[in-house]
Amino acid sequence: MAKKKQPILLEKRNGIGYITFNRPEVLNAFRPGDYIVFDELVNECDKDDKIRVIIVTGKGRAWSVGDDVNVAVPGPKRDELLKGDPGTKLIFEQKFLDIRLSGYQIPTQKTCVTLLNSGKVSIAAVNGICYISEYLYAMDFVIAADTATFGQGDVKIGISPIGSSTQLAPRVLGRRRATELILLAELISAQEAYRVGLVNKVVPLAELMPQAEAIARRVMNYSPSAIKLTKMLMTKAQDLPLKDGLELEQLFSEISLTSGFYEAYAKKFFAAKKDQGKSNTMRSK
Repeated sequence: MAKKKQPILLEKRNGIGYITFNRPEVLNAFRPGDYIVFDELVNECDKDDKIRVIIVTGKGRAWSVGDDVNVAVPGPKRDELLKGDPGTKLIFEQKFLDIRLSGYQIPTQKTCVTLLNSGKVSIAAVNGICYISEYLYAMDFVIAADTATFGQGDVKIGISPIGSSTQLAPRVLGRRRATELILLAELISAQEAYRVGLVNKVVPLAELMPQAEAIARRVMNYSPSAIKLTKMLMTKAQDLPLKDGLELEQLFSEISLTSGFYEAYAKKFFAAKKDQGKSNTMRSK
């Protein structure tokens, strides 16, 4: 019996969790259940002490085009797809009271919250078409191939965004840029995405994963606790008054000193400096 193809792959290697969207034949479109799978994989990486960085990319020509279009059309195909996420089924059935009573939360929102609060550094390696920008707003770094394109097309197809973009995009891009991206619903190039602040760096496709891995290796040299506390502070900075934010920053900085990483770094620094001094002395003789 043939092994069922996995819609999203996870490979753990050298402290990095590589998550790859694996439906290239449909440009990595997401069915309702795929959002849950992605959320589960992100949480698996988040809970794995051996993983320091999560790199998310897509197979083929797209990172992801977002929702599988079959969900939009009533009928047997939609019914079959909705089995993957009972909560989304309730939305289409307009059972809004049941949704509230169940405590259901859109998986995309849950994933974004995990990415924002995680001690893992998340990197999007956008290899092509990306029409699911919500995840990008929550990730720490976004590296794009120079041929990648980006879009936030919810309002264009008659939907108010539901995956966290209305809350995260203004925080990341500022209200003006976010309004332009979400309400105009235009496709933009990788270069334009860089200009508006959605992307950190644009590189040739062949350099995409090497660049993402270079960032991963760099941050893996740093203290895990310092990274997590710093990310938590930056996330909370969007919601807290400055006075409260500064108090929290001081507290977290004090806590980070207890990890021992700072002291170990200083000892390593002075040991290297001492060795360099000896080398200079040797050369002068």
